[in-house]
Amino acid sequence: MAGQLSLEKTFLLAAWIEGILYGFLCCIFGATMYIYFSSMYSRIGSRRDRHTTGMIIISAIMFFIASFHLVMNGFRLLRGYADERLAPGGPVGYLGVLRKWDHILKDTLYATQENLGSAAAIYRCWVLWNFDWRIIALPTILLFTNIAAGYVVCGTYPSIDPTASIFNPVLLQWIKTFYSIAVVLNVMTTGLMSYRIWIAHKNSASYIVGKGRLISIIRILIESAALQLIVEVVLLALYTANLNAQYILLECVTPTVAITFNTITLRIKLQSEAMARSRSMGYTDPSNAVQTIGSLPMKRLRVNINRETDQDTSEASYDDKTNAV
Repeated sequence: MAGQLSLEKTFLLAAWIEGILYGFLCCIFGATMYIYFSSMYSRIGSRRDRHTTGMIIISAIMFFIASFHLVMNGFRLLRGYADERLAPGGPVGYLGVLRKWDHILKDTLYATQENLGSAAAIYRCWVLWNFDWRIIALPTILLFTNIAAGYVVCGTYPSIDPTASIFNPVLLQWIKTFYSIAVVLNVMTTGLMSYRIWIAHKNSASYIVGKGRLISIIRILIESAALQLIVEVVLLALYTANLNAQYILLECVTPTVAITFNTITLRIKLQSEAMARSRSMGYTDPSNAVQTIGSLPMKRLRVNINRETDQDTSEASYDDKTNAV
């Protein structure tokens, strides 16, 4: 096929680019853990609730999977380009065989990371939508479908012909289904979270000076999710076109999912810490000299109302929910 990249170059490029992305992940993961656990930050407006703890645990699991995936790719490169270089077929004769245990394990790690990222995004939607199961019903069904598709592919590898490629008709529809649902879930969950936060901003717009914190959270969600979405869309396009370059994008997904998750968590947490410090120092809006309520500068209102209020303590505030994101 014209323009087809050789498998020898493809496997090397895939491992090299994955290593670069893993380096970024190490920096982002380290910063995330520092923000949550360092005494300098934990003293300022930080509440370690169950949602925050859950995000930290998921972040650590994703980092472990990305690390394990990189180790497996390194092991496979050494086996292919060193131990098997003189064997029939050379490095490709080893690396291109789908039924080998190391290839099955590597792709199982990839499928697990992809599904874990989707599950975490669905959980964030659930929290933001006041734990309404109806909102996440369709994404949850798609997630279970994708879990089945991903592990069916991995379970099919041992029985496939040793000379078969990743574009084998036995695997083709399952893999396309997995890639496609991953893209749909990314768009759906990001859209649901952004829409929910936008509605909250719209309902409070008449009381907020400036753009407020909620709009910046929408920007964080969209910007962070865009990287993963681009990688997944290009991967689907390359696989549909039967191009070997799909291997490069395939190996990029595992660290990219972890980078996306940690970036959202880190950026929102940093913003919360900045807002908390502003409140602790008695920040006032410079244009109106009005003290802020929470993290949103409020317009001055004169209201005389007698009313009775029943306080519902079971529902978290929007700040708590966005911190859980």
